[in-house]
Amino acid sequence: MDLRSLRFLVLWPHKTSMETCLMDVDFEESTQHFSLRNEGGEVLACCSLLAETANFFNQDIPVRLRAMSVHPDFRKHGLGKDLISQALDAYPTKSCWCDARVLAVPFYEKCGWRIASESFEIPEIGKHYKMIYNEKGGN
Repeated sequence: MDLRSLRFLVLWPHKTSMETCLMDVDFEESTQHFSLRNEGGEVLACCSLLAETANFFNQDIPVRLRAMSVHPDFRKHGLGKDLISQALDAYPTKSCWCDARVLAVPFYEKCGWRIASESFEIPEIGKHYKMIYNEKGGN
């Protein structure tokens, strides 16, 4: 399994094919992709971080997490938490924000994130919340 096929399986099954599971920011210079793989090189979990500042509670959060996904067969084993930790270690600010699906909110909360918005709907995907993480406190 590669990054696109994992995104298709977990995040965007409504799309027509895994080839359409690229984001507009995938090839931007500020975007970094992270993954955890098995011994055969198959992607078990992936996410992307990019420079995209948003303001929450009068604080600029300079990094956005996108396309966080863990293969369904490997959930509840700590892969998602490990992946986010490794990804955030690559950024000195240790502050990040994301659009989290309602079903993922408990996972993010266990990882130290907090809800920072009212719920909103993303067409074809569902209800989301903006969430933030700030290692320095205030999250």
